[in-house]
Amino acid sequence: PEDYAKWVAEQKGAAAEAAASADREWTKDELMAKGEQVYTTNCAACPQATGQGLPPAFPAIAGSPIATGDATAHIDLVLNGKAGTAMAAYRDILNDADMAAVLTYQRNSWGNDAGIIQPAAVKAAR
Repeated sequence: PEDYAKWVAEQKGAAAEAAASADREWTKDELMAKGEQVYTTNCAACPQATGQGLPPAFPAIAGSPIATGDATAHIDLVLNGKAGTAMAAYRDILNDADMAAVLTYQRNSWGNDAGIIQPAAVKAAR
């Protein structure tokens, strides 16, 4: 029971930390550093560490219209995935801060230069 109580407390602390991180403005450097971690853990297997993808199943992120275009469409794709493709929905996998970080990383890596996305924008899109 003591271990369980400790685990519950840790989960509550992590949830509170995630919620707080979603409500603050992040710098581009913070988003890029966190985004690289999130990308490496959750995304790199498909579009690859280089962002070049493995077409046709896994399109490139480098220079892609999604990662360099409208931020709302990019958020929607990563939140909800794309039916009929290998693009999974990350809505229930990543919290708002992690999602904003990985989106920012994708929008500013491999030659892309498309600005940052704050956690509040992801939160609003959910």
